[in-house]
Amino acid sequence: MIRVPFGDFFFLTLLSLVLLSNKSPASCRRLSNLNLLNVVHTRDNKNSEIRELAKGNIGQSEKELKLVEDVEEPGDPVDAFWEWDRMVVGGGGELDFIPERMLRIGPSMVQKVPSAANRPLYSPFVFPNPHTSKHVAFPQKEMPPCLRPMDRPFRAHRTYPRSWEFPGFEASIPRHWDWRNVSGINYSSPNRNQHIPVYCGGCWVFGTLGSLQDRFNVARNNRWPMTQLSPQEIIACNGRGNCNGGTAEDVFVHAKIQGLVEEGCNNYKAVNEKCTPFTRCGSCWPDSCFAIQNYTRYYIKDYGKLSGRIQMMSEIHNRGPIACAISATEQFDKNYTGGIFQQLADSPSNHIVSVSGWGWDEESKTEFWIVRNSWGDAWGEMGWFRIVTSIYRGGRGDQYNLGIERECYFADPDVSNLI
Repeated sequence: MIRVPFGDFFFLTLLSLVLLSNKSPASCRRLSNLNLLNVVHTRDNKNSEIRELAKGNIGQSEKELKLVEDVEEPGDPVDAFWEWDRMVVGGGGELDFIPERMLRIGPSMVQKVPSAANRPLYSPFVFPNPHTSKHVAFPQKEMPPCLRPMDRPFRAHRTYPRSWEFPGFEASIPRHWDWRNVSGINYSSPNRNQHIPVYCGGCWVFGTLGSLQDRFNVARNNRWPMTQLSPQEIIACNGRGNCNGGTAEDVFVHAKIQGLVEEGCNNYKAVNEKCTPFTRCGSCWPDSCFAIQNYTRYYIKDYGKLSGRIQMMSEIHNRGPIACAISATEQFDKNYTGGIFQQLADSPSNHIVSVSGWGWDEESKTEFWIVRNSWGDAWGEMGWFRIVTSIYRGGRGDQYNLGIERECYFADPDVSNLI
């Protein structure tokens, strides 16, 4: 009698049931709701064996899923895992676990979107695998806001007053301002996409870092090289925030104490990493990888918090872009393609963006903020958006601008050690 280890028996039984569910009648389709949760794997390089231990829950409501067009089934869960592995590390990686819940999509869960007009332009929960036509999808309820609520009061570090704290500061504020074009000079760094190569709740890094690296460009009079800082190093080494969310203060404390590094030290991977000298700043030769010992660190001096339209304008005009929290609604996520956004909404902040200026639309007589998102160039106005200020609708604009003026953050670069 052949004895099969319990772990192998469990895996083979689970795999058989999943494969059977693809060919069985509706009574067996319940298994197409199976989620692979915390999938742990080991890989024997000699025998190329894969063992999967899956913890799942059956009965996931189909209504909780984001339904998208042309989603193919990953099929066998082992293939699905390695497809995910290839998408994260580019093939052949040795990962210890899958940090997010992977969902195997069954045919009963897929709905064809009838027309391009109804197709989501952006979904933070469903995105294509760059190597195949398959998609990996996640239940919406599994994704927490990328901007965490503060678990303690914000602790600013300030040693000198701000421009908006002096009497009469309003008189120096121009009608419009845009750091992308100041006398023909662009101080803005390139747009980024926090969701490539996989979903990462890292808006707290990208929104804060986007404004900060632009401030380095402003403080250095846009001299070469343009500042491009590493969000991945912050995710790995800040000690608090990660791909499951964080705060602007997490970035500022890390920049103040440890210093930030440029993108070439640790390119963005959209995964949580352990902080090591190599993940701080590393490189590789064909036969080995190593930590770089001497590299530039970018520090900050003062950092703090502000709110209100006039205060924001003064800070942006005098020092550079700022980071602001917003309530990213479903309409904003999926339906914004351009123009001046406004939506009556009252919900907690769950996203953070970089505000680079403001303007005035003469045709509609509307004042708006100029804002950079972190969802790539394909979203909005080449990755940017405009949204009404609080003077909209006779001073009730704060009800229509996703709360963008409620909670903003600034930091002053220390350029004393830079060329």
